[in-house]
Amino acid sequence: MEDKNLLNPFNSNNLIGLDNYFNELVNLYNSKTFPKVLLLSGKKGSGKFTLIIHLLNYIFSKNTYNLNEKSFNPKSPFHNKLSNNISENVIFLKHKENGNVKIEDIRNLKSTISKHSINDNPRFIILDDVEKYNINSSNALLKILEEPAKNNFFILIDNKENKIIETISSRAIKINIFLNQTQKKTIIQRLLQINEIENVMDFKYLDISPGLFLEYNRLLNTNNLHVELNFMEKIEKILNLYKKNKDQKLISLAINITESHFFCLYQKNASKAIELNEIKNKIVCSINNFVKFNLNFKTVYSSIKSQFNNAK
Repeated sequence: MEDKNLLNPFNSNNLIGLDNYFNELVNLYNSKTFPKVLLLSGKKGSGKFTLIIHLLNYIFSKNTYNLNEKSFNPKSPFHNKLSNNISENVIFLKHKENGNVKIEDIRNLKSTISKHSINDNPRFIILDDVEKYNINSSNALLKILEEPAKNNFFILIDNKENKIIETISSRAIKINIFLNQTQKKTIIQRLLQINEIENVMDFKYLDISPGLFLEYNRLLNTNNLHVELNFMEKIEKILNLYKKNKDQKLISLAINITESHFFCLYQKNASKAIELNEIKNKIVCSINNFVKFNLNFKTVYSSIKSQFNNAK
């Protein structure tokens, strides 16, 4: 499977490293104590959406879900409906590219869930990126959450990219999804192995979620940014690519590569840690300013190169 396809949680039919969270959710559902409003909070790429996909497959397609191996059948009738967003018992409301979920989207959702589902099964409403909702959308959502219908269950996903408003989080039962460094590395290595993905990114010194690792590794692969390139060669190519397509993920990749490279330097030169950290911060600032102020590429690259030379 290409890693681009693996980035889609609907294709992640093996749940890796999140067994305890999955078992907790299954126990809540089976004991009929599943919260009406559940908030899954954790860094982007930690597997929250994948966890939900597995839970839904377990609930609505038990005969095709392998509970021991934590895997679903991607060809099952239910999963086909789920991945095409046509399941009568699941509604996805996701943050739209280049803009917030609009208040009209929330009002339409309210109209939809006010109607009874075709069957008597529970209905799950999944809301991604809730931390990005503006104040109007958040207030509209709050009104729905205050009086959830009997069979409606809300699962909110908070990627911690902004602060979620207190009135919404106070209405939910919150589960923090946290992976320590060992768990992250284990999950990344397992994903690389079972999906036969070429690893071109050194994650030894990188504090990064498995999902973001796969995204960055894909960007490196598809743009021929291989391991043998040195730090400045990678930064030059990444900033040039950003200049062409304005993909914000490339900037995040450049910053992560910078963090990783300087962390490695810290290990070799502990006595220069403070000085190296100052240089790293200046480089990160230059990368951010390149985007923020639409600065000239040659000027920014020259500045980064000069700062990097000071670290040698």
